[in-house]
Amino acid sequence: MLGIATKALVKLVPKPDDVHVHLAAFGTMDDAAAAVTNIIGAGILPASLEMMDHLTIEAVEPAYHAGYPMDAAAVLLVEVDGTRQEVAATSEHIDRISRESGATSFRSAATPAEQELLWKGRKMALAAMGRLAPNYYLHDTVVPRTQLTSTLQAVDEISNEYGLPIANVFHAGDGNLHPLMLFDRRRAGEVEKVLEASHHLIHACVERGGTLSGEHGIGSEKRGYMELVYTREDLVAMAGVKDAFDPRGLL
Repeated sequence: MLGIATKALVKLVPKPDDVHVHLAAFGTMDDAAAAVTNIIGAGILPASLEMMDHLTIEAVEPAYHAGYPMDAAAVLLVEVDGTRQEVAATSEHIDRISRESGATSFRSAATPAEQELLWKGRKMALAAMGRLAPNYYLHDTVVPRTQLTSTLQAVDEISNEYGLPIANVFHAGDGNLHPLMLFDRRRAGEVEKVLEASHHLIHACVERGGTLSGEHGIGSEKRGYMELVYTREDLVAMAGVKDAFDPRGLL
């Protein structure tokens, strides 16, 4: 809003001695969301903590054979790095928490190639959606991690109400959601239905203490929702700050 980056100061850190990638499968989305809350609540901060629901697995697994169980309602992909002793202890802790939270299975990648394959499935999830529908509408909202279960239930309700399949693939570790609304824009009224459902999804996230964007930012899509989280006075003050530093609109 106020400028551009011309330099970046970075800190070099040692490459971790060891990296473990784990896959936990769950019979319900609620159990998977509870596992996320319990892992973070135990003071564990994995290098990555990603969640994919059954619809996402249906798109990804037949395409890439990443090793996700097709009968799972959701999977968690967890990466842990650090010293060998730290990684071993943390991995054992995550295994125990996942099973206590309802995991139906928990396994670790045995080789670097298997690690890459597990991650390939996650990274190619958006591309795989073409197997399920010709179009998708990708959201980017964020809620407190403690509200993941409630928010995912709301997403499911919106999906049922509008007859729209919604795939959930997201950064569970920080509550950053990416619901994908699957549709066919060639059908009359489909785009309008997606936009109306999106309106309710954004409201549901904000009502649970979330905000409009976790990482993609505010653009033409989200600017009309800014008053859900800011007052008109807030927005005027923000614009005033920009005008004070950038009266000619160059930044």
